[in-house]
Amino acid sequence: MGIVIVFLDPRARLACALALCCVLGGRAGMAFPASDATSPTLFSDTPELTESDLRHQLQMQSGFGDPVVGGGWTFVPQLLLQEIYTDNVLNSEFNRRWDMITIATPSFSLSGDTPNARVRLQYGPQFRLDARTPSQNSITNQLVGTGSFTIIPETFFIDARAFAGAAPLNGGFGGFGFSGTPTLGSPLSTNTTTGLSSQNQVQTTSFSIAPYLVHRFGDIGTAKLGYQLSQSAFSQGTSYVPVFFVTGNNATTSLTNQGVAEFETGERFAPFRNLVSVDARIGTGSGGNNNSQQYFLTDRLGYLVNRQITVFAEAGYENLRFNGVPPTRIDGPTWGVGTTLTPNPDSQITMTFGQKYGDLSFGFSGSYALTARTRISASYRTGLQTDLQGIQNQLDLTSLDSLGRTIDVTSGAPMFIGTGGLGVQAGLFRTKSAIISANTVLDRDQISVSVQYSETTTLATAPPGTFIPFGVAAPPVGSTSRATSFNLSWVHQISEALTLSTGGYYTTGRNSSTGNQQSLVASVAMQYAISPTLAANMRYSYLDRLSSTPGQTFYQNLFLVGLSKQF
Repeated sequence: MGIVIVFLDPRARLACALALCCVLGGRAGMAFPASDATSPTLFSDTPELTESDLRHQLQMQSGFGDPVVGGGWTFVPQLLLQEIYTDNVLNSEFNRRWDMITIATPSFSLSGDTPNARVRLQYGPQFRLDARTPSQNSITNQLVGTGSFTIIPETFFIDARAFAGAAPLNGGFGGFGFSGTPTLGSPLSTNTTTGLSSQNQVQTTSFSIAPYLVHRFGDIGTAKLGYQLSQSAFSQGTSYVPVFFVTGNNATTSLTNQGVAEFETGERFAPFRNLVSVDARIGTGSGGNNNSQQYFLTDRLGYLVNRQITVFAEAGYENLRFNGVPPTRIDGPTWGVGTTLTPNPDSQITMTFGQKYGDLSFGFSGSYALTARTRISASYRTGLQTDLQGIQNQLDLTSLDSLGRTIDVTSGAPMFIGTGGLGVQAGLFRTKSAIISANTVLDRDQISVSVQYSETTTLATAPPGTFIPFGVAAPPVGSTSRATSFNLSWVHQISEALTLSTGGYYTTGRNSSTGNQQSLVASVAMQYAISPTLAANMRYSYLDRLSSTPGQTFYQNLFLVGLSKQF
């Protein structure tokens, strides 16, 4: 996914690089939003396409139109109707059953850019009706949005985020939509969970709201005091209305209350910048999410060496408590060193090394512009969390570009919100995640490639007597599960009205409980613009999965035709 950086004058770039080093770097493992009024993301929009026809085709796909000149609000309602033929509706190895599936996705896109609000939001419930297999009838909520609101200029702000989508229940489903990031039934999307049966999917939801106060003491420094309420859930409810609260008993939830207090020195102390932060989180919910407590005290000192290099060091203390078997307790000092490199105005790389979450860890986040049209982005993170806490942390690192695609605000890399191809597991894990991506934007083409790696080591399983949702328990304590996903996509404008999209996705992994798993998806889609607001689309997908788990090996063919109408 291509990303550009807002151009700033040299002095502003220096101040921003140092601020991002001291602030974003310190929050990479925390749940409070990584970008806000005190530290806005530099990674915001895709490069402008020089061919207006391809840009319009992609806007018909996303629902986001051209930005309003001078700012303002844009509201685009849309209706997508699709008819699908599948030769294996139940994803069965032996009991193959064909069916015709009707999908209706009414949706809207909301984009706002005013002095007091910046909003990007897409919502569209997907209604599915199977002609021969009514057990597969379902409603899936699809939502992704971020909003930043100024209540009192320069003083009081509110950050709000929301996410909902379908995600694979089991591991090894990479090419079937290895994350829960919704596509809202996008005609050109070739990486979705459309081919998965309802038994192989879970509804994923995550919401947060974070009011915070900021006060600037001239050039001495800036103080910040904030609170965030976050709730996330996996569920397989039986509701036939698109509700956002968990329905049915087959669900797992996480509710987190977080308070943050910070003070960062200002320009008076340049080229030094010191950030002191206190972070407290209390979690409730299911299994390992219940009665968790996390407290951090951190003091980070940064030094601007020159226009291209900033170095920093930090020291602090952490007190962590997680429920589970065995209970997890971590008390001790934390420390870290790192650097932020700015090789050119369009690139930034941050590297860290230190002790956190009771273990030594390395961190990386960066984006490098090879040319004006080609960008490489990468990130590597470690953590200590449950699946749902991981979803919350990913949402706090998420922003939307001009085409509605989710990106990591600290690196500009694509953000795939989900469990990274490992499936849903009930436990506490020490996690490692990495992603590297490259994106090229030409006059009539967009080419994207990415590789994602996920690893979890089980530290605790659910306490005795805890309901295990979906019947998927965590692997044994001390065991490690891994998954690697490879993704390649190409969008090409054939003519003024006709656009071609192709994609290939492969995932391989091993779960300590269920063994080796692999999946492969190859798709080709076409969209024809009948008018500026009406498009016809078709898609073919081949899905193949191999698994050591009985009943999880299958293949499937999907043929799809549909109409998309914007109003």
